Amino acid sequence: MTRLPSNGCTRSHGAPRAYRPQQGVSLIELMIAMAIGLVLLAALSTLYVANSKNHNEFSKTSAQVENGRFANQSIQRDIAMSGFFGRASLLPTSPTYGNPDLCATTQTTLGFGTTGGVTLPNSLVGRAINAATPACLSTYNVVPNSEMLTVRYVSGDVSAAVDGTNFFLQLSQCSTDAVPLVFSKVSTDFSLQTLACNGKAAELRQYVVRTYFLSTCDNCSPSDNIPTLKVAELSGGAVTVSSLVEGIQDIHYSYGVDQDGNGSPDCYVDDPAIDNSATCTGVATYSWANAVTNWSNVTTVRVSVLSRNTDFTAGWTDSRTYNLGRTTVDGGQTTDGPYNDNYKRHVYTSLARVWNTGGMREIH
Repeated sequence: MTRLPSNGCTRSHGAPRAYRPQQGVSLIELMIAMAIGLVLLAALSTLYVANSKNHNEFSKTSAQVENGRFANQSIQRDIAMSGFFGRASLLPTSPTYGNPDLCATTQTTLGFGTTGGVTLPNSLVGRAINAATPACLSTYNVVPNSEMLTVRYVSGDVSAAVDGTNFFLQLSQCSTDAVPLVFSKVSTDFSLQTLACNGKAAELRQYVVRTYFLSTCDNCSPSDNIPTLKVAELSGGAVTVSSLVEGIQDIHYSYGVDQDGNGSPDCYVDDPAIDNSATCTGVATYSWANAVTNWSNVTTVRVSVLSRNTDFTAGWTDSRTYNLGRTTVDGGQTTDGPYNDNYKRHVYTSLARVWNTGGMREIH
């Protein structure tokens, strides 16, 4: 007897259940899903590209800021050291100063002497914007109509040994020594004594000469066309050149001249070597006739650096002008730019004190 199920329907034992067959995604549904996915992918790609572009621009700006500040700090540090020739109290109160050629490499041309009084090189000397390129830098792609700055001092480190190639300065502390200083690269020349006058040698300090200048390229063979701040340094008896900071397009030095001898600048000029009496009227008795004397009276330097990105920025046009403080013949201001190219720029300015000139005058 066949047993009826509870719903009253007859079901044969062993008969398979009826299942609804599975259905796939239709072509229309697949196309809709793909379209949504492409929209999301496009949005994510746009966001990624924008973030990547912003990151690149931030990196460029950070590098430009770092380069501009490092250039300023490097020059400012050397200006602060300029004129340090050991213990200032051991030198005569009124030495004779000179402006040696920045390409000088021999003992007799570097500016030190003891014949008829002590002769010293000026602690710093600038090269005017329209001056000729020094012979030792003629092959280094110097930017036309750019300024240079040469600083001179001796190292604060007294541990370096005389090597026969680099120049050293020794100052006497003994009243019986025949001369107040010895400048040489020969070890047997250094015979000056300490204050005790007991035969103990006075300290030796290596002489430093650095010239900062602008080149049109960092790597110049072939030229990469990246404006670069370079430094020429007296080393091993020769002038050697190395790159310091990339992206430095222009630099201007404004010199504070102490006209009354109290250590403070009375007037700022672009070139102390010329007659500035028409614009510097605060001290009427000061004479601008001697360029060497004018340079010896520089007690501060205002350094302005125009830093440029080393990589261009797509969609950017630099239509701005930049004021580095450079003056015209009639006392007006000249500006850099507009360059109308795709590089971003910024001006960085700092004020550096020539402590070993101005500071000593304030003491006395």
